[in-house]
Amino acid sequence: MGSWGTGISSNDIYEDINYKFFELYNEGMEVSAITERLIKENKELIDSHEDQNNFWITIAKSQWECKALDPKIYNQIEDIVKSEKDIELWKELDASKSDLTKRRKVLENFLEKISTEKKTARKRKVKKKRDAIFQKGDCLIFKLSDGDFCGAFVLESEKESEFGLNLVAVTNIKKSDKPTEQDFKNAKILFGLQQQINKEFKPKEKISWYYAQHYKKAEIEIEKVGQLEVDKSYSSSRHYQSFSNWDNLKLFQDNYYSDLAKNECDVNVPLKSLRKNTSNDIGYVSLWQRVKTKFNL
Repeated sequence: MGSWGTGISSNDIYEDINYKFFELYNEGMEVSAITERLIKENKELIDSHEDQNNFWITIAKSQWECKALDPKIYNQIEDIVKSEKDIELWKELDASKSDLTKRRKVLENFLEKISTEKKTARKRKVKKKRDAIFQKGDCLIFKLSDGDFCGAFVLESEKESEFGLNLVAVTNIKKSDKPTEQDFKNAKILFGLQQQINKEFKPKEKISWYYAQHYKKAEIEIEKVGQLEVDKSYSSSRHYQSFSNWDNLKLFQDNYYSDLAKNECDVNVPLKSLRKNTSNDIGYVSLWQRVKTKFNL
């Protein structure tokens, strides 16, 4: 399900669908047309027992923000909340009693909120050209709650784009002294175990796009310690369709290392395989194929 909290927006589905919804909204598309397009493009999510609730909740939230909540969508949310379909799903995923209580309250508050029409519709934003915060190839470090340093690597950096996105890969670097550029040369991509609806856990790489406009509000201090060459090119419309906030870099790793026995998985993908073209591409494809076979992905 890709959730990191009980909030409406604390999941991958919300991050992705909300981003796409308002990208189209700011381009001038009508809410009904946006909704129709997203439904058409996300049949897999809608048909997924695990993901459908978050999809419809995101659509409802986005429509409500635009003062255009479809009564049929509202009825779906009312059914999700009052029937406790979503709570039952969280139970299937072994959520704690505390999280179930929090999630139930979140859903009830959300239903109450959208039951009253928003006074004014969200304004369409005129697209502003932005440069990404960090440069392609930057080696970034930051401290976790336990005081250790962790490393993240910039695979792509947009210039003069609407969101100024950086594609950032979280690495397995974790050490008490400050990491160096050499540590990044030897680093591997960090994978976390993500629970499926059948309660199996499968690995997912921690690679996401991060917005330039959200960086100043983030409560994370990031330092550049080096730069490595990146031969490959990545596009936010084609590669790694995951979008996140900068604070999640630290939040994920805090959660990951707080229960390493539960979260650690045996996947070995070198960072350099995502940096280099030609022969390294072949090696990465071969390695990733072995990962998919091993974990039945």
